[in-house]
Amino acid sequence: MYGIIGIFGFSAFPDEFGYWSVAAAILGYDWSQITGLGPYYSYGYGILLAPVLFLFHDPIITYRMAVILNLIFQIAAFPLLYQILKELFSDVKKNALMIATSVAALYPAWCFYTQTTMTEAFLYFGFILMIYLMLRFLKKPAVSTGIALILLSVYLYLVHMRCIGIIGALVITFLIRLTLGNRTGEKKLKKFWMILILVIFLFAGTFILKDRVVAFLYHNTSDHMMSWNDYSGLAYRIGKILKLQGLVFLLKDFCGKALYLGLATYGIAYYGICLIVKRALFGFKAIRQKNSDWVDYLWIYICFAVIFEFLVALIFLNGASAPWEDRLDNFLHGRYVDFFLPILIATGLLEMTEGKRPFLKLTIVLLTYLVFGAVALQAIRTNDVQMNNPHGFTMIGMSYLLEKPLIDTTAFFLKETALSVGLTLLVFVLTYIAWKKKLEMLLSLVLLVQIALGINACDHFIFPYQPNSYLDLTMGEKIREIHDEFPYKNVVHLYEGGNPYIETVQFANRDLPITVVDVTTGVDVAEALTGDIILVAPRESGFEGDIEKIYKEKWEVGHFDLYYNP
Repeated sequence: MYGIIGIFGFSAFPDEFGYWSVAAAILGYDWSQITGLGPYYSYGYGILLAPVLFLFHDPIITYRMAVILNLIFQIAAFPLLYQILKELFSDVKKNALMIATSVAALYPAWCFYTQTTMTEAFLYFGFILMIYLMLRFLKKPAVSTGIALILLSVYLYLVHMRCIGIIGALVITFLIRLTLGNRTGEKKLKKFWMILILVIFLFAGTFILKDRVVAFLYHNTSDHMMSWNDYSGLAYRIGKILKLQGLVFLLKDFCGKALYLGLATYGIAYYGICLIVKRALFGFKAIRQKNSDWVDYLWIYICFAVIFEFLVALIFLNGASAPWEDRLDNFLHGRYVDFFLPILIATGLLEMTEGKRPFLKLTIVLLTYLVFGAVALQAIRTNDVQMNNPHGFTMIGMSYLLEKPLIDTTAFFLKETALSVGLTLLVFVLTYIAWKKKLEMLLSLVLLVQIALGINACDHFIFPYQPNSYLDLTMGEKIREIHDEFPYKNVVHLYEGGNPYIETVQFANRDLPITVVDVTTGVDVAEALTGDIILVAPRESGFEGDIEKIYKEKWEVGHFDLYYNP
């Protein structure tokens, strides 16, 4: 657990608060005014956070305990992934399986997200657990395993809607098993039908729950903002794809995101993709020949899950390569695909050590970099602003050399690509020697690369922002102190746009609802501000002169100025 003592609160706004707000709602706290400043966030992860929020009351301890919970999930993934690899690669030595497991579970982005309260920290573990349960059920269809499979698949969707690809892969795999597979064991097939029907039924029920969450937490959120992370914007996105220009952007988007898969994993994911597709095709061949086994369906499931999840990212972020879009991270996106990369890393690393035509495979990987990289570079250079707005937080695997402000996107892209190509060659040399000399333990050197890059990511995107987070928590304590003295006064936040840092203040005062005066909606500030409230305004507020005429006391800390009258 790298640097937990230096972690005090949120690093991502408004994402993390969106998940905690659900936990708060479950416990009876009303954070809806602050939640309304951000788009919709799925509520499943909040269910996990609710016990943490209930058991701990100091905001810093609460946040750190959630981080420790993430670490437990990451540790628990080790034995699960090892068992999966042991079943899929029964002829591979134990040492190689252990190293492949460790390299996959220490994927830098996973280590990074573990130290935040983003959903990704759980999704990495959840996807591996899903594969493990599929393995167990396909091998021996037990009712208890089937129930766990149902609950987990639907719960992952509740954690984040992009996991609809996981449900889709499960449904299609089961339909293939029921319609094309061997007809032996009718009792077992009934269990497959039961799982299929219940998953579809529960999935439909999630829409009812979502409507209730939206009604309670997001009644202050505009329809436009809701559509950012909601299906209400899906029709618009698909409509764009169906146009000629949309198809061109889709192809460019594909190249950008496919490039990320390779560069973020030093090419290992490409080996994993090829292996998974090959094994899935062998599985379909075995099905046609009526001699399929459970392992064939597991490969098919993994293949569909990876493809579907990649397509979800592609559709949701369609148009990211358009000349007027400035977000580099939406083009070279990692967050929506990172959580399935560990299984590609594990399988890909074992495929690399298999030793067949290693130099030909390396050449193909490098050529793939060249093709996808050329398209990505052209999209960046022809962009109106060279995609100069990088949110490195969501493209961890290609942000190790990112410095802000980003002045030259092309230079950054080329340097980041060169770093990944260098690491690709290093990993190739290690795997080649390990295969030639039968030194599987040599692959453990890849772990050093993973750990170093994970630390680099945390140093870039978590720790620099923690001092301000601590100061904002201090503001929360000061508000509590003043409110205890004047309990009849409401706490009001003057929101003037930008990152809603007030979320940290609300997190520190869980049982004290903060009212929002949103200047961006055109509200009359003069009418909203009265002398009998506790006002939290942003530093250097555009209304500072008017505010200071109303309030006698002022206290400055973090991102805010606090005003009140004794």
